[in-house]
Amino acid sequence: MLTESALSDPLYKEIDSLMSAIGLRTVEALSSVHQGARSMRVVVYKEGEEINTDDLAAAYNLIYPRYSIIYSDRDLQLEVSSPGLQRNFKDTLEFSVFRGRDVRVYSISDSSYITGRIEDSDKSSVTLSDYIVEDRNEKGERITLSFSNIAKAKLEYRWEA
Repeated sequence: MLTESALSDPLYKEIDSLMSAIGLRTVEALSSVHQGARSMRVVVYKEGEEINTDDLAAAYNLIYPRYSIIYSDRDLQLEVSSPGLQRNFKDTLEFSVFRGRDVRVYSISDSSYITGRIEDSDKSSVTLSDYIVEDRNEKGERITLSFSNIAKAKLEYRWEA
């Protein structure tokens, strides 16, 4: 099941405000301590165009100095990456981050995968346009799914043109 905790996470909020200053969106921000070292993993996305290594380097150079001071009592290991082509969604917030992208969701009530383009999302649901219910080969213009009805979701990438 998808979580709904990203917006209430102080680390996510702070990283997202830093990333918005350089034109990026934060998809995920995690921090953990393992064997005395602090590990941070940040996934960023650039709306409207592909993210490149210069964008990732800019994000790293903005995050690392700040958090190396905040976590000065431990070694900091920071990983900044892109979401990839077929990212598995972990939080409902990702539907708003990836607005305009194709997605594949598993609908509990339909017992089927539904693919479509993310048109809009709010706190409780997502609206997909040009959708296909895969098991029934049913096509439509627009469908709204509540988050409680979605078991899993991921970005959909068409490998063939």
